[in-house]
Amino acid sequence: MTRTIRHLGLLLLLAAGCASGPGRNAEQLALAARDYHDALQFGDFQVIARYLPTEVRTEFLARAFGVQKSLSVLEFTAIGTEMSEDGDRARMVTRLSWYELPSTVVKTENVFLQWKRVGGGVARDGSWTIESIEGGPLPVAAPSTDADEAAPQP
Repeated sequence: MTRTIRHLGLLLLLAAGCASGPGRNAEQLALAARDYHDALQFGDFQVIARYLPTEVRTEFLARAFGVQKSLSVLEFTAIGTEMSEDGDRARMVTRLSWYELPSTVVKTENVFLQWKRVGGGVARDGSWTIESIEGGPLPVAAPSTDADEAAPQP
């Protein structure tokens, strides 16, 4: 029951936060976010990997399967979502609580997910991918761009 209430709250929060963007994009993002959160809570890392860019999936799955038996995600609460004006990008904040054995200390922090809509065309119907995850037990760094690689290193 609590999980259903959280999902309903997440959907309502996304719909309210994305009122200025295309409604269909907000609905698709809400479904993708629900998939991500459920998969994280229940350790179904293959589902999360489907939302990640191809170039980071292998590294993510290696880390995730390395902590699969010791990681327990206790709960998550959607804090807010900001969608870009064109409806193709979103930044989501989730409050996440977890612990990793052998420690039983519960860590709670805000996790920031950067989403990007890919695909589209005339119908503007695409799917959402996670560009980066900041914080939490399984962060994913934002992909480097050519400009990042060309910048001089200190």
